Amino acid sequence: MTLPTPRKADIPSEIAAPPASLDSHHPLEDWMNRGWVRRITAWLTAERPGNARPHLLRAIQTYADPKAPLHERAAYAPIHLILDWLRGKLSRDQLREKLSGNTPTLRGVIATARSIARYGLTVPQRWENPLFAVWNFTNRCNLRCNHCYQSSDHRTAEGELTLPEKLNLVDQFGRAYMAMIAFAGGEPTLHPDLEPVLSHCQKYGMHTSLATHGGLLTPERCKRYAKLGVRYVEVSLDSVDPQRHDEFRGQPGMWRSAVTGIHNVVATEGLRAGIAMCVHRENYHEVDAMIRFAIAEGVGCFAHFNFIPVGRGADMAHLDITPQQREELLKLLHDWMQTRQIGVISTAPQFGRLCLMHAGQDGLVSCSHAGNGPGVKARVVARYLGGCGAGRTYACIQPNGDVTPCVYMPGRIMGNVREKPFTEIFQQNDWWDMFCDRDAREGNCRVCDYRHYCGGCRARADAYFGRLDHVDPGCLLNQTYWDRLIETANQHECTPSLIETADCAD
Repeated sequence: MTLPTPRKADIPSEIAAPPASLDSHHPLEDWMNRGWVRRITAWLTAERPGNARPHLLRAIQTYADPKAPLHERAAYAPIHLILDWLRGKLSRDQLREKLSGNTPTLRGVIATARSIARYGLTVPQRWENPLFAVWNFTNRCNLRCNHCYQSSDHRTAEGELTLPEKLNLVDQFGRAYMAMIAFAGGEPTLHPDLEPVLSHCQKYGMHTSLATHGGLLTPERCKRYAKLGVRYVEVSLDSVDPQRHDEFRGQPGMWRSAVTGIHNVVATEGLRAGIAMCVHRENYHEVDAMIRFAIAEGVGCFAHFNFIPVGRGADMAHLDITPQQREELLKLLHDWMQTRQIGVISTAPQFGRLCLMHAGQDGLVSCSHAGNGPGVKARVVARYLGGCGAGRTYACIQPNGDVTPCVYMPGRIMGNVREKPFTEIFQQNDWWDMFCDRDAREGNCRVCDYRHYCGGCRARADAYFGRLDHVDPGCLLNQTYWDRLIETANQHECTPSLIETADCAD
């Protein structure tokens, strides 16, 4: 069923007039879609005999390096000149540190260049392989949280990948130049395979992170994780009130254990700590206090998780915040981000729109899963990253090897790594074109001026309407659909997540 195209008069005034910065442009964009540039880029990023590094990778690694062999500096001089042109106000040494000093960034550059060579420069960008994956490493967890998207419990799921299969998957990620892997669960720190897999990731220089409830983060574990290359540990904390957090997690004393784990991460050299908060109506009022708490504890990042009614979270869909509350929440996050006291990220793709609406020309804007940055370059990057990256910039690996577009889409199985290579699954699934095409949407998510920076949360559209291409009912632009969800839920005495598409569409 095709939804009606909205009229401009239906769009809230605070969104209807996009800022001039929406048209940010970088000269490099004019070159990347030229046929000869794409052919050269394909050659520069191709695998070389004997497992030699791609030419582009070696060219960046030799940039501004006086110790590099003279013949390589001469051979790659044209690329070094292009890097000089692109570095702007940065010194050569500063740019070298940002690139050569950061292996995950280098991997992302190669993955992006390969994708542009294959697909051209597209808005949003199509990738051959995702820039990162969230790996639900195990379904086992020693807690039973109310909102768990994975419906984790105390048992190991049947058919879990074996250690050799997991190591093989890491090899596939490595060859694809994936930049980041986030290990989640269940509770990943419970699994004995975690450390050998982390060690294998280290071989490729991928950025690895852990998402955990924090209760098992002893000082010894933190030191081991840092030695194994983990860079970021994100601990879930639902409330600044210990009792409220413990009730939500289903275990007394969990708040104190989580905070102790956070302290241990902060105290470990090489690890950066984050606090993740899934926001709903029962803790919406605590977000500002949680950010202040995070800063006081030395935490480097606050991560807002957009509530999605899947897994056990489907039973609390009535606690989802309204579109107006989400807008106010994202404005709060934006304001904190601009202070630069703490990193701020959000899984709500509307955060990209809100930053463009309120950040000044040099203010920080959200670059989707890649963090944030100031100025024109960040705005250009944000447009190509494109907000919601489900099935396009990232994918999820389930404990049994199923690949899904997002952790919040457990039922949308694209394939299984036991049956097909990961890259083939990613590129050849039923939803690939829809995820990569913002015109393949319904309603406001198709016509919004900010669609290339947001795209609407596909998981929310799927959870509420059973359609990946439906509108995201969490946005102010789609207030009408939210109101219909609530009205229908009240009439049928059911939670909004159980409403069929036909109940809410014209």
